[in-house]
Amino acid sequence: MSLLSHSKKRAIARGTLVGAVIVIIVVAALGTYYYTTLTTKSSSKITIGIVYDTGGKGDKSFNDMAYAGVLQANSSLGINYIEESSTDASDYVPNIEALVSKNVSLIVCVGFLMDDAVASEAAKYPNMKFAQIDGDDYNITNVVAIKYQENLGSALVGALAVAMTKTDVIGFIGGMATGIIYKFWHGYQYGVSWAENYTGKTVTLLPAQYTGTTGAAWDDPTTDSQIAQSMMAKGADIIYAAAGASGVGMFNAVGAADKATGWNWSLTTPPKYFAIGVDSDQDYYGTYQYFVQGQSTGFTAPSFVLTSEMKRVDTGVYTVIESVVAGNYSSFWNNPTKWGPTFFNGTTQICGSTGDQPCYVRGVFLLGLAQGGVGPSPMTYTQQYLTPQATTVMAQLKAAILNGTANVPENYNP
Repeated sequence: MSLLSHSKKRAIARGTLVGAVIVIIVVAALGTYYYTTLTTKSSSKITIGIVYDTGGKGDKSFNDMAYAGVLQANSSLGINYIEESSTDASDYVPNIEALVSKNVSLIVCVGFLMDDAVASEAAKYPNMKFAQIDGDDYNITNVVAIKYQENLGSALVGALAVAMTKTDVIGFIGGMATGIIYKFWHGYQYGVSWAENYTGKTVTLLPAQYTGTTGAAWDDPTTDSQIAQSMMAKGADIIYAAAGASGVGMFNAVGAADKATGWNWSLTTPPKYFAIGVDSDQDYYGTYQYFVQGQSTGFTAPSFVLTSEMKRVDTGVYTVIESVVAGNYSSFWNNPTKWGPTFFNGTTQICGSTGDQPCYVRGVFLLGLAQGGVGPSPMTYTQQYLTPQATTVMAQLKAAILNGTANVPENYNP
């Protein structure tokens, strides 16, 4: 996720100078990619490196989705890969240096917290190719910033929450209190408001709460469990968490609350409380097989995780790796109107000290709703609970977003 409030100010000036269970589920779910115009060649000698953020592989979310993209490339393209884990920010540069010393063909850096490390290392090694998830290092010929329109997917799950809530109280938990998480929040708010107008319902959206203000906020499930419990005590029956590995704490709190009500994973009676996940398809977490029995396979409906706002980090990672294999990495720089048109033509508002200046940049790979880069999970385990209104409201909002009549804000401020 991307620290826009910190790095936006300097991105243009700087750039112009130059096996967890979720992995099994995500890799199995990988389908046809939107960007598949690259012609691959033999990759028998290609090795890529990946540097995980502090949440780490196994977070069942952001980092695991990046790993899923690498794993898919290993399987279908034949690449080799080397992994480096980060305990804190001081590990970023040494991890990148370690991969440079191993002569990898591409270094994938997971997360906006690596902005400074990627910028400095890309300048130091101009012949090394980089890709950064949620990065804000633009106009650097050897860096591809993989970006997402998380606000659009968040709007859709917000609309779903309005249609499905029985108490008419819902909540939101963000991980690190920073620009990109505010973007999730404002998208969610928009979807709630849009769905209220569409359905005629009046819903109380509790004030957003955040896990913390540092990178540690991505891996603090205890805090998110406590926040979720406080929200349920205030009447919330649906909670959306965009918090990386910390969101597991929200899942645990919601699942425990449902068990306490006597819910027995009935297909006909929905749970009192629903969770909404993020980044990967986390819906399996609320199944009886996973949550109660601890199984890693064989999940069946139902689940207390209503849906997940998927952010296809796997697709972004895979596509850039594919470009390296095909020898077309420079396409991200040479063809900005294809890969990141709103960044290149200045319609994306993410630059300047407050995120309100238009960008005119290259080297961006943007994935949004139209490209299948964001949006609700298939809801494999909760389809039986969806009301006709819930199905309709999501379909109508999605259509309105795609045809331009619904303008979901791209707001990086609190």
